[in-house]
Amino acid sequence: MKIFRGYFLTLKNYFRTPKARHDFKDYARAVALILFTSLIIFLLVRRTT
Repeated sequence: MKIFRGYFLTLKNYFRTPKARHDFKDYARAVALILFTSLIIFLLVRRTT
């Protein structure tokens, strides 16, 4: 369990940095783009069938 606590503390400290905030914005933007594209493809496929 000490290993998991160490990982958690490392991630907690990382997310306090400006780089982590920038990375989080990039990841959120990528996820939103993937979901939006998937939705469009889903609607196009559903419409043609």
